[in-house]
Amino acid sequence: MGKSKKQVREFNAAKEAVEATKAQLNTCNDAYTSGAFKYLRFLVHLLAAAQFSYGIYFHYFRVHWPTDLLDEDELKARWGGKFKYLTFLDVILQAIYHSLALLNDLFGDNKVSGNSKSMLRSVRDYVFAAFAFPVAHNVCLSFWVIYVWDRELIFPSALDAIFPSWLNHVVHTNVALLAIMDLFTCFRRYPSRLAGITGNVSFILLYIIWLHIVRYFSGEWVYPILEVLPAYLRYVFLALLVGFNLVCYLLGEFANNVVWGPEFKLLNQQKLKQG
Repeated sequence: MGKSKKQVREFNAAKEAVEATKAQLNTCNDAYTSGAFKYLRFLVHLLAAAQFSYGIYFHYFRVHWPTDLLDEDELKARWGGKFKYLTFLDVILQAIYHSLALLNDLFGDNKVSGNSKSMLRSVRDYVFAAFAFPVAHNVCLSFWVIYVWDRELIFPSALDAIFPSWLNHVVHTNVALLAIMDLFTCFRRYPSRLAGITGNVSFILLYIIWLHIVRYFSGEWVYPILEVLPAYLRYVFLALLVGFNLVCYLLGEFANNVVWGPEFKLLNQQKLKQG
């Protein structure tokens, strides 16, 4: 009889623990899926999608070199257009990501849960983890470090006359800032390390192949810094680009685990108690 009472007490304690964990998760979901937090997340995605979409339009249709200042060689060097620049590709990537996130806000799922049943949310989370966050920070940090060191190697002063300062910050600063804001407002589980890194490294390797294609057809490297570096340092630089993109991926994964650590702990407790 004594053993039976002990078992009953243990069962009741376990049941209470499960209910307590469930209640905490419900409280989290009430906070994240309704009220001010819900509207803040929606506003971040709406403003980001609109800003980057307009940035793409302005960059592509309104920013042009004066044709009277270009000779035949310079025109040839424009092979690939603006799609040869990682900055331009990144702002397209950010517009796509935040549009996906906005659609998920409207039609998908933002609950704190172990496994989302929403395909839209799953795609959103993978695009953020493998591409949007790391590429945004790669572009932002690489650009401003080289800019401070010697801006002529990355953004020649001649561009100031045709490239507005606000657009420069949209494509080189806001991409990272809005990715950080998204990380703080959207709960997500990162993909497996293998799946995430595979997508991340594949993207940047494809871009490096694209750089070489542009170099082959135009006769010039996309960025002045690649012109001035000797061959061996050029490939060291490109290897560092791949490595830094990977570091940015791991940084995003680490930051996500820190920011949403309490929620992950609750989910793990729920899983253990239910198991």
